[in-house]
Amino acid sequence: MGAIWYSIQVWSGKEKEVSERVKDLFRERGWEGKLERLFVPPPKEIEVFFSPEKHYTQRFYSGYFLILAELDEEMREAIKGIDGVLDIVGGDKIYYFRAEEVEKLISQLTVEEIKPKPRYQFLQGDRVRITEGPFANFIGVVDEVKPDKGKVRVLVSIFGRETPVEIEFTHLQKI
Repeated sequence: MGAIWYSIQVWSGKEKEVSERVKDLFRERGWEGKLERLFVPPPKEIEVFFSPEKHYTQRFYSGYFLILAELDEEMREAIKGIDGVLDIVGGDKIYYFRAEEVEKLISQLTVEEIKPKPRYQFLQGDRVRITEGPFANFIGVVDEVKPDKGKVRVLVSIFGRETPVEIEFTHLQKI
């Protein structure tokens, strides 16, 4: 038959723990030769929604991991019996994973870094208060917005002189 890619759907946040249980199950039952590869997507945070009151991070690629294995019905039922496993997808004509697609996905997930992208609300000329860092509680005016770096150059008055300071979006509050 040959090994086929399957997606094991699990409780979100329990991917690593459940994948270890699956490895243990294969070891205990002597099925090591049937499991060729197991891949748990690394947790990535892809977006930060920011407002002065709260920060929110959203996880990407949670709730599943991939295995390359030769599964029969007994193995599928044993995996489904593991606490935290919701379902097994793949291996039939309806839900079929092509090896090339899975390999491409794995290479993207292990190589590509998905950086947090703050949503900002600052424009040049806005008055802002710095909330964290060495300039906390200083009030200044936005001079330049750098969305690619997630920072803003703010002009603050230090000893009566306008001084440019580079501050992260998340350390500013519009006033």
